[in-house]
Amino acid sequence: MLQMIQILFPSIALIGLGFYLFQSGMLDEKFWNGAEKLNYYILFPALLFSALANADMNMGHLHSILGMIFLVMVLIVGSVYLFAGLTQAPAAQIGVYMQSLIRFNTYLGLSIATSLDNPEIKSILVNILAIAIPAVNVISILSLSPKNQLNIKAIFFSLIKNPLISSCILGMAFNLLHIPIWSGFTNLLSAFSSSSLMLGLLCVGTAIQFTTLKHYLKKSLVISLIRLLLIPLLAFIMMQLFALDASAVVAIMIFFSIPTASSAYILTKLLNGDYQLMAATISMQTVLSVFTLALILGLLQHFYY
Repeated sequence: MLQMIQILFPSIALIGLGFYLFQSGMLDEKFWNGAEKLNYYILFPALLFSALANADMNMGHLHSILGMIFLVMVLIVGSVYLFAGLTQAPAAQIGVYMQSLIRFNTYLGLSIATSLDNPEIKSILVNILAIAIPAVNVISILSLSPKNQLNIKAIFFSLIKNPLISSCILGMAFNLLHIPIWSGFTNLLSAFSSSSLMLGLLCVGTAIQFTTLKHYLKKSLVISLIRLLLIPLLAFIMMQLFALDASAVVAIMIFFSIPTASSAYILTKLLNGDYQLMAATISMQTVLSVFTLALILGLLQHFYY
């Protein structure tokens, strides 16, 4: 357990520091808005491009990993719509449920994978993210959009213009086509990548809103426990159907154990979803994940490495 605390400590400390700096007003809101834009449009896309351009995409079991990931996602999406239909959930909350259960905090996931000092785990996780980022964005937008207002063309162009998705596509293209990258540019990408994780985790801390959390305590707690405990358990059970090695199991469990993305709040607000419930759920998941990740990573360490 001590080793798991050491692995998680840098991420937790940066999130906590971000929360403190934001709440104390030491750095004003304009700084954080600028920091989020810098990371979203430049630093994080550079990290994704660099990671994918150099990732091992010829892993023999990659198809099994992706098949397992999407099987779990299909079950989650189907369950959300089934639950929404049975309970007649408000349309504004369906997208919140969906994003809370399928979106993921990429900064935290990559930070943990890097801390494990296992290149294979990081490589597998990067490949998962490359495929999952476009998929979860499509699902999230569809879940937040009323059926009579769906515009496939508009959704397609909004996805193409998304810097995270375009950087993933570009990184995979460089990798698969074996396009060389100049060493000077590689060094620049490395500097951007290092900055991205630190800044991203600080910004995650600013998304924690305890005031909003009090008003949605019960609902956000239930959603968070499903996301952080039930879904990883489901993923672990489903993995028994596939022949996966230890690195693949750890990477997949990290993917399904990290909390939802803090950027889900912005998308929910833009598309007229219940953004206050989304904010409460992001806050709850971020706080609870400190304990659930330590538990899950501890179990993985005991059984797999």
